[in-house]
Amino acid sequence: MDINTWFNQANTYPAPPWAFRGSNQIAINFDADAEAIAALLPPGVTMDLEPDGSARCEIRICWYPWSVYGPFHECYVLVRTRHKDETVWFLPLIMTDNDIPTSCGREVWGYAKKLATMSWEWGAHTGGQVVFTMERPAGVRLLTATFAPHRRALPTERVGHHVMSHRHITGGNGNTTSELILVGGSKALHVSANGELDMWAGQGSINVPGASIDDPWHFVKPTRINNAYWMITDFALEPGRVVDDLTLVR
Repeated sequence: MDINTWFNQANTYPAPPWAFRGSNQIAINFDADAEAIAALLPPGVTMDLEPDGSARCEIRICWYPWSVYGPFHECYVLVRTRHKDETVWFLPLIMTDNDIPTSCGREVWGYAKKLATMSWEWGAHTGGQVVFTMERPAGVRLLTATFAPHRRALPTERVGHHVMSHRHITGGNGNTTSELILVGGSKALHVSANGELDMWAGQGSINVPGASIDDPWHFVKPTRINNAYWMITDFALEPGRVVDDLTLVR
């Protein structure tokens, strides 16, 4: 075995694109206190506020039964922001329950991903609702989210923006790289047997029970829930592109 083959076999994750199949994603759109969330934004990224001064946000709870990283759960927050006159979803908080996508997310996009204990339950015992929980460490609840599907929905009901991450890495020699990245990729909704898209609108809820300095999910405690959707998709992630170098700013 040559050295290149050995290194390829030792990779934590494969080369891009990183594929997902049959992914369940529930997006709960809400408003929150802008002052608290502003502390999570890097230089050059500003809040795109609602008329009443609230921050427009979205929490996505996800169950990925098949991906190139293996199956895993994920939960992340998006904040509607502005960067160089473009409206983008900035992603400040994200957790998973699988170490491989955690490594990839941190290395490729700079996500401050952490491992957490998560559950996704849907059945008679949940009263017809999806119930998602996230704990870190196990036994310390950071978030509970629920969703009850009510009707079929169409993609035109949702407003989409590019997703932006902040890759801020300090090396062992003290040198720092600080970049804003627009995440790349493609996505397609599943189609059910009767030809309808697998997208449902419904009632969502978010409960953030406490506060944590290490895991500041309480910064995005909702003041108003706007809408909620459940989507089943196939998608593939790409490394994306650097749109701003903040190295000198920091």
